[in-house]
Amino acid sequence: MDPRVGGFSSPHLPAAPQIAEVRNLSRFGILPRDTASLRASISVANLEVSRYNTEIDRLQTELDRLTSERDALASFAGFCRSALSPVHRMPNELLACIFKWCFPHQAYSVLGPMPQTFGEKVDHICHRHLLKLSRVCFRWHCAVMENPQLWSHIAIDTHTWDKCDVPVTNLLRMVEASLDRGKLFEVLSKHAPRWQEAIIWAVDGSNGFQTCAGKLLQLRAVTLFGKWKHVEIFRTAPLLQEGVANVESLSARLSLLPLLTSATEANLLLDLRKSSQIDEPLDLAINSTVQCIHFELATTARSATTACRFLENLTFPCLRSFCLYPPIYYNNPPVWNSSRFISLAIRSGFGSRLTQLLVHAIVTDAELLRCLEVLPKLESLSITDSPGATQMVISDLLLTQLQCMSDTRSQLVPELQVLTLKTVLAFTDSVYVDLLFSRAESEGGRMFVANLWWLKAREREVAVETFEKVMELTTRRALTFNRGDWNINVRLM
Repeated sequence: MDPRVGGFSSPHLPAAPQIAEVRNLSRFGILPRDTASLRASISVANLEVSRYNTEIDRLQTELDRLTSERDALASFAGFCRSALSPVHRMPNELLACIFKWCFPHQAYSVLGPMPQTFGEKVDHICHRHLLKLSRVCFRWHCAVMENPQLWSHIAIDTHTWDKCDVPVTNLLRMVEASLDRGKLFEVLSKHAPRWQEAIIWAVDGSNGFQTCAGKLLQLRAVTLFGKWKHVEIFRTAPLLQEGVANVESLSARLSLLPLLTSATEANLLLDLRKSSQIDEPLDLAINSTVQCIHFELATTARSATTACRFLENLTFPCLRSFCLYPPIYYNNPPVWNSSRFISLAIRSGFGSRLTQLLVHAIVTDAELLRCLEVLPKLESLSITDSPGATQMVISDLLLTQLQCMSDTRSQLVPELQVLTLKTVLAFTDSVYVDLLFSRAESEGGRMFVANLWWLKAREREVAVETFEKVMELTTRRALTFNRGDWNINVRLM
């Protein structure tokens, strides 16, 4: 069936033989004899093309009308579906909780990479993601603009502002849009009473943030970077529970400890690889009421021997757990100073309350035994050999001294319940088994827990007979025993 029947067409459309004949004339360059008929065909064709253009314009207008009506119907259907969407039944408080998770990675994780390009910096400072959400509808606009918690995450790297193509005054206006009018420190200080967690990079934060002193009534956690000479502005933060000071001054890092008046646990990373920190005088006395302290010490060959000198400046009258080890990414442990630790223990009263000790440092077995003599209440002991040291701390002498004795008055750490050893197996298996039997069969009646981890590159294997004897205790429910390879790059705690 001809598709043109009943539709628009032309009676002057040339047939295929006629088209072929004319094309051959053009192809071979032959002048036709009957030129009058060709001139007539040109005139008729021009008229017909004009008629076709008129019809196409009419159809295009009709097509545009149909397309517009179709789009209007589709849009109306979309509005109807949107009106019935369950999201409209959510309260604004729930919407705000969802919007919190729309932060870009670099804005939500402050320790992550900061934006690099100018566009990223602008988006970062003005909270572009929130502005986009506010344009969805009027209700979302209200949910975004009227919820202060959505605007409470502010991470600004001012070190790069002078490299931006936009003046600093414009960048400050973007910050003011999230906070209030004024200069950077004044703006932040004005909102200090609402801070609950603060992560601050500052070239001289000790002076720049002085206006915040006395206003940090809700602050619970703080992380500091840069050059802080002191941290006195946080002394009036009564709810401060967590503090991390990755600053250059060793004194400033230690000074954060007594400010954690509401904290039960503190983690302190001490990077002692710079000469300025190795030789920095420590003319301060720190008294902290935390119950658990973790010291991560990154040292060099020069600073390792004096890394524990800061113990002379500390007192922990409430401490129950003391942990000292190198950072997880750093395998150069510090040199343990038993004299300084014993002085700290006596000064702080560890003998009556310290129940957990974790040590990963270069220390001899005799030095560690001296320290254990002043810790009679110790219940959990974790010791790590230092590969490369001239003498391993986990030795036959140490394990023998840890065995239960008939005279409990001369017993070393009589209340020990958990023993964790990460070792290169520089001891005799039989001595270790004797220790487990003496502890598991003591009169206390409590199950003893033993964790034994060893290096994959050890020079020997633990004898099968040793494990058989240990398993005998576990079947009698006198011992809980865990064992396995110890990856030196992974700290097991």
